[in-house]
Order: sequence, then structure tokens, then C-alpha cells
Amino acid sequence: MECDLTCGIRLIIPPGIDPRSPWLATLLGYFTGRHISFSTFQFFAFLKALIYRFSPGALHSVYQRIEASPLGYRLAKGAFWSLSGALISRGLGLLSAILVGRMLGKQEYGELGIIQNTIGMFGTLAGFGMGLTANKYVAEFKRTDPDRAGRIIALASATAWISSGVMAVVLVVCAPWLAAKTLAAPHLAGLLQIGALLLLSSGVNGAQTGALSGFEAFKRIAHINLISGLLTFPLMVIGAGEWGVTGAVWGLIGSQVANCVMSFLAVRVEAAHYHIPLRYTGCFSDLSLFWRFSLPAVLTGLLNSVASWGAGALVVNQIGGYGDMGIYNAALRVKQVPELFLGMLIAPMLPILSEAFGKGDRVTYQRTLLFNFVLATLIIVPISLVQAAAPALTMMPFGAEYQSHPAIVTWLMLHAVLNAVTFPMGSILISMGEMWFSWLVNFQFALLFAGTAWFLVPRYGAAGYAAATTLAFAVGSIPCIIFVYRKQTDAMQFLRWGLLLVTVVALFGGCTLAARWLPFGLASVAGMAAAVGFLLFNYRTLDSLRSMPVRVS
Repeated sequence: MECDLTCGIRLIIPPGIDPRSPWLATLLGYFTGRHISFSTFQFFAFLKALIYRFSPGALHSVYQRIEASPLGYRLAKGAFWSLSGALISRGLGLLSAILVGRMLGKQEYGELGIIQNTIGMFGTLAGFGMGLTANKYVAEFKRTDPDRAGRIIALASATAWISSGVMAVVLVVCAPWLAAKTLAAPHLAGLLQIGALLLLSSGVNGAQTGALSGFEAFKRIAHINLISGLLTFPLMVIGAGEWGVTGAVWGLIGSQVANCVMSFLAVRVEAAHYHIPLRYTGCFSDLSLFWRFSLPAVLTGLLNSVASWGAGALVVNQIGGYGDMGIYNAALRVKQVPELFLGMLIAPMLPILSEAFGKGDRVTYQRTLLFNFVLATLIIVPISLVQAAAPALTMMPFGAEYQSHPAIVTWLMLHAVLNAVTFPMGSILISMGEMWFSWLVNFQFALLFAGTAWFLVPRYGAAGYAAATTLAFAVGSIPCIIFVYRKQTDAMQFLRWGLLLVTVVALFGGCTLAARWLPFGLASVAGMAAAVGFLLFNYRTLDSLRSMPVRVS
């Protein structure tokens, strides 16, 4: 039996049970601490009551402030749906990566990693930066100028289809040369050509997902990510188990194509909801956005992907290079879980930042920015500190074959904590439209990374790759930090960003020493102690966020 709830969700009741029976209301009342009447019962009210019942009393005032704040409600609503989809899809993604890594072994897992890197390099041109463009301008114009928002969605879609199709053809043609001359693996040519399908669907889907984020349709994105994650797991695992690397690549293609189709339909539904006409006729009248916004975004992505792919090619051309790349790829997948999780969680913030910047709403902008910083560090830093203290924990799920290079984990975790304390700065540049400045920052990073990798990779293999990434990121972020301090001085001072950075680096240094000098068990305890210490440090900032004095100018 199904019971209609007033919020539009159906509660499924087993046959033979009366949904209005007193004992059922009593049971739900026990969990929530309040009387439940199914005639007025709402699913989310029940969920909220459960949270109130089993959370500390100190948090109740926080919930009430969120409900009372329009900004807090928008962030919480978007984050909830992003979070719910990410939890399952990313969890299944990590589990499938672990199983595939164990099935293939580090050599073939390294081959799968370099195939994905190569497709990713071509993918930066395939999408042509239209995901970010659609995200920013749909968020800005969906209410104030629906016709222009529709033209931008059409422009993003048409450009993504054309550019992705062209780059897919280029990959098919260049695959034999790339495999033989740059990757030292001629047998990968066919897999790179098959990967052109993944390239095409990923490029198109990037533009569609950007539009959905601009609509703040995070519930739909969560549903799509959930279904995609549920598809990825069996397709990847069965494919790798039966057909090796080839099967794994086809599994990625199947999942991405399904994601693309669902996103295509979802964009049409959201556009109809906002009464936005999707007309391709005349959409190229907004082509000026390409030069102002999309082109620097494309060049930024291209710089990073080419530098990363080149360093990866250096690794696989060393003796035992594909095995090293397999270890690096495994550690990277673990590192990316909290980062991807965070990206999904703060996805609602870019459209809010863009809209607030467009309206000149400084209060909303600064509060959203501060919450962005605090959330990034709370999610990434504690996990990274534990893994820095006990690198074996990171590689343990993949098996003993992957345990030979703990330095890879150490460098990647250092990159993770540095990325956490600077994570929202990219959103600041995008929301302000400072895409050419972003390109200059990334150009500097690419030069530093290429030079450092050229020196370190031949000497240290994949560990040199990880070290080059981290060192180039640390130095390359300095101009961006200076820019943000100049533009958002009040927020950065309130956050005590300098003290935050020093604290994170000091804790990481302690965890690294613990990994070097203490037994595994004690080192793990030291890492957890560092994580708890950081959480306590950051909680004070989060607690004082509500009383932040924001000056409006």
C-alpha cells in the first residue's frame, strides 16, 4: 500500500498494515519525539524530526538559523541533494576502482590510468569550457533574462557537440602514433580509439551538467549521479573481470552515455520550468561569451591536462613505469574521493556566488565564500592527515602489490591539504569573471610543473610525478592568494587564513614524521589525533561564522 504525503512523496506501507494505525504513529512518535498524524505528515518533516531527535542539543540552534535564512536554506537544499547522490555514486566509484585495480594488477591498471589521462587531455578541448559558461550565465540570467539564458544553453550545447565530435575524430586518427611514440605501448592504440566515444559523451555532458548547476537543479543532478554510479559499478567490474582493460573502458563508456542521455532530458525539463525557450536559431549572437569566458577556461584546462599527460607519459616510459602509474592511479583515486565529494557538496555555491556578484550583494557573497572555505578544509584536511601518517592505509584496499611506494601517497596528501585551503579560490575567480587571470595563474603552474616533472620523474618515477604536482601547485597558487586577499580582505582576515595555512602545514609535517619514525599502529593514532586537533581548531571558526561582521560597500 502507498500513502500519499503532502510533500508529493509516497511512503510505502507493507500490505496488511493500516497507515493510520495508532501503533505506527506511536512508533514514529518514539523516534521523532512528537505526535505523528499521517493526514498531515510530510516526509521531510519526518526526516527533520529524526535529525533533531538524534543530534546534540547544541546543533538545534544551527538548524533553526538555517531554516530562517534564505541563503542558508538555498545552500542546505542544494548541498543535501548533491550530497545524497555523491555518497552513493562516489562510494560505488571507489569500490569499483578498488575491485578493478585488484583484478587488473598494477601494470594493466596503469594502462587504464594513462588511457583516461589521454582522453582527459583531449576532453579539455572537447567540452570547450561550455560547462562553466552555462553554469555561470544560466545562474545569472535564468530569472532576469530567460531568452538570453536559453540562447546560452543552446550555444553551450551546439559548441560542445561540434568540438567534442571534432576532437573524437582527432583522437581516432592520432591514437596509433600516440600509443607507439609517446606511451611506449602500441597495443593501446585500439583502446584509445574506442575511448573516442567516452570523449564525445563526456564533452557533451559537461555542458549539460553546467546548465543544470546554473538552474540549481541539484536534486536532478543527484538522481542522475546515483543512477550513473549504480551503472558504473557492474559495468566496470564485470567488464574488467571478463575482458580486462578493454572491458573496463567499455564500462566507462556505457555509464557516461547513460549519464549524457539523462542530463539531456533533465535540461529540457528545467528550462520548461523556468519558461526558458531553447532556440538554436540566433544562439551564436552570444559568441562574445566565448572570448570573455569560455576561451580562457579552455586554455586553462588544456594547460593543466597537457602538463599532467606529459608527466604521465614520462612515468610510463621509465623501466617499470606502467606499474608505477598503476600505484599512482590507485592512490589518486582514493585522494579524489573527498575532493569529488566536496565538489558535489559545494556545487550549489558557484551559482549563488555568481548571482550575488551580479546583483552586488556583498553580504551573501562573503558569507557564502567563508562557508565554502570552512567546508573545504573540514572535509579534506582530516582525512589527508590520517593518510599522511599511515600511507599504507590508502593502498591497503588495493592489495600488497600496490604498497611499494608510500612517497606517492605522502606527496598526494600534501597536495590535498594545500588544495583544501585554496579550494574556493577558483570559484571566486569564476564568479567574478576573472577567467584570463585564472589562465595566467594556471599557465604559471603548467610551466613550473613541466620543469619540475622533467627533473624529478626520471629520478623518482611516479613519486616524482606526485612531488612535481604538489610543488608546482604550492608556488603557482601564490598570485591567486594575493588576488583573493586584495578582493576579499575582510573575509580572509576573519577566516585567519594565514594561521589556518600554518596550522595545516605544521600538522602535516608532524604526520609525516610519525609515518617515518613510528610503527604503523602508533602512526595511525598520531594521524587521527592530528585530524581531531584540526577539527577542533576549525570548529571555532565555524561557530563564529554566524556573528561575522560583514561590511557592505
